[in-house]
Amino acid sequence: MTDSIVLTTPLPAGRRRITAWAALAGAAVSGVVGAIQAMRPFSDDPLVDRGEHVILALCAVMLVLWIPGYLALGAEASPAKRRLGRIGAWSVVVGTGTLAVAMTASNLHNEDYPWFAALAIPANGLWGIGSILLAVATYRARTLPRPIAAALPLIWLTSIVLSQQGGNLVAGALWAAIGWLLLGRAR
Repeated sequence: MTDSIVLTTPLPAGRRRITAWAALAGAAVSGVVGAIQAMRPFSDDPLVDRGEHVILALCAVMLVLWIPGYLALGAEASPAKRRLGRIGAWSVVVGTGTLAVAMTASNLHNEDYPWFAALAIPANGLWGIGSILLAVATYRARTLPRPIAAALPLIWLTSIVLSQQGGNLVAGALWAAIGWLLLGRAR
């Protein structure tokens, strides 16, 4: 009986609160990035201007703030789905962490390094595929409301593919919902 309690509540309330607040802070940063990008004209200049410095710094912070939330979602999957959830969560964490480091390097260098694409492509793949795996695990385990679980891959899609159109506004809204749910469970 004790095992079932541990498996259904893997995070202590204090860690869950910190995780929830990190998710909510990441949601707020994502909203700011989305608003900036929605209003900013697209530039294909390889050099990073002042506005892009702000966007890159905020994106890196946003990605790092989301990491504890992804790990919590993977850990909270039911025993039957826990392996899938953890594989998905760790794939996302490696992808987002790699992207945060690469974005920071580009930001400090004032342009992308020649190796940026070689790192960003697999990192995005890990994030995208990991999001799908995590969505399946949370959907089947019902650890998130099903619409939010099904929408987890949209975070990657809106943050990367639709970023220039303000897609981070959508990603921020999803993370606000996830953070709020995590915070409610911590009480």
